[in-house]
Amino acid sequence: MAAPQRAVAHNRRTRACYYPSGVPADATPRTARRPRGRRSLGIPLGRIGGIPIVLSLSWLASELLIAVLATPVVQDAIPGISGARAVLVAIGLGLLLGVSVLAHELGHCLAARSLGVPVLQVRLYLLGGASELGRVPDSPREEAIIAAAGPGVSALLAGLFGLLLGSTTAHTVTWLLLIELALANLVVAIFNFLPALPLDGGRVLRAGVWRISGRRRWGTRAAVAGGYLIAAALTVWGLTEITGSGRAALLQGGVAVVMAASVALGAAGEQRSDRTVSWPADVAISGLARAVVQLPTETPVVLAIQAAAGRAVILTGADGVAVGLMDDRAAAALSRTNPGAPSTLVAEPIEPEMVILGSDAPEEIAERLRSAPVTRFLLIDEYGRPAGVVLADDFTRILSRRRGG
Repeated sequence: MAAPQRAVAHNRRTRACYYPSGVPADATPRTARRPRGRRSLGIPLGRIGGIPIVLSLSWLASELLIAVLATPVVQDAIPGISGARAVLVAIGLGLLLGVSVLAHELGHCLAARSLGVPVLQVRLYLLGGASELGRVPDSPREEAIIAAAGPGVSALLAGLFGLLLGSTTAHTVTWLLLIELALANLVVAIFNFLPALPLDGGRVLRAGVWRISGRRRWGTRAAVAGGYLIAAALTVWGLTEITGSGRAALLQGGVAVVMAASVALGAAGEQRSDRTVSWPADVAISGLARAVVQLPTETPVVLAIQAAAGRAVILTGADGVAVGLMDDRAAAALSRTNPGAPSTLVAEPIEPEMVILGSDAPEEIAERLRSAPVTRFLLIDEYGRPAGVVLADDFTRILSRRRGG
């Protein structure tokens, strides 16, 4: 069962971890159905060092926002520039800022990989980005190193653009782009190091409190409080700038308000993930598992249903690698129209977020249910072999009964 084993190794701790950044602009498998998790959203741009880069549709909105708000700033900074050229410069600035965000996120990814933490992908979205890791850091040291790497890259870029600025002529396109990129990366480095979740500084703060207290949850709560304070301060400052004079102030204020909303939402998400899961001590995760049977992918769907006899079906290829879990409803429908069709046509791919261990904490599984629409989990024993399938509905039923009691 190579595929489940790889998934376990890839996602030993079940909760994905996100390292977001923000840029203030002023300164398919061959199966019938694919789970609609977060990683399937957006426009794939390719891979860098094997890391998938995904562009969220909201990034296009940020590019439009920067183009609209930065165009008058370009016209003020470069006398005599035409309106059309000012728009192109503003669009170029937005693209270069996106590249800076990508470099920031790749800093997180390289640090994570150096510590043995798997990287799922990098997403670029509205005025920022996020590095999605396959597990949460195991120690305060891991958390601090990964979090600090992103601002470190931004600070280096700010210094590089600042040095290049000295070789340009004032009030030219190159001068304006370099000064904006230097300022933006400097602001990103400083801003992201503020002690507030979901910013990198909040993760460093969490690591510090975690190291001192021995409780990661206490660090999360401290950094979430910082997140709400920073969001409130950004909102006040942004509204002050918007109501002030000058077109540059309008750009700064608009971006500040958007960033305030992003920080507040991120802090709220961290707060939700921090909720304690009340799980009955007498109920084992393995006790919820439905038995499984392994069948070749070429097995006719009608025979697979008969062989299952109420068990979940894991479909494997000729090389013994798991292709996926048979979708019972899709299999029943296919057997009525084409009973001899191969079962692989109704296989659901086994994604890393679907794999759980008997030793996994219930709160980690609950967090995964909040972050991705998983309908069932593949339970793996200590030897890396499939031990059963746990329905998400059964898991949530236990949680609901516990809350109600």
